[in-house]
Amino acid sequence: MSQTLTIHHELAEVVIKAGDDVNQTRLKKLIRNTLDQYQQEDRIPAQQVHDDAKARHGENYQTPGYYLRLYRLRADMTQAELAKKTGIRQHHLSEMENNKRSLGKANAKKLAAILNCDYRNLM
Repeated sequence: MSQTLTIHHELAEVVIKAGDDVNQTRLKKLIRNTLDQYQQEDRIPAQQVHDDAKARHGENYQTPGYYLRLYRLRADMTQAELAKKTGIRQHHLSEMENNKRSLGKANAKKLAAILNCDYRNLM
């Protein structure tokens, strides 16, 4: 039979059902420690994150090529793998990522389907 545990913390009140084989004291301590760590995390303003990214990527920041590379890397794919899956030449993908070639709506949709993203970010 499971038991209901309630953990009171300044961030939240956590109510969980724990099985009989769970060490309730240890579980409560783990949850409290996790909430404490969350409170102690350094918070970075979004503007600082954008400024840092813009400094790293320069004029290519938030361009269609930037997003294409971002989504490709998120999908853990090489340009060659993406080229094979989409039928777009690898050389053309490289030019697209470096903003030397526009993607076009048809290619953006094809790439977005493979990379699981919104094609409008690639336009």
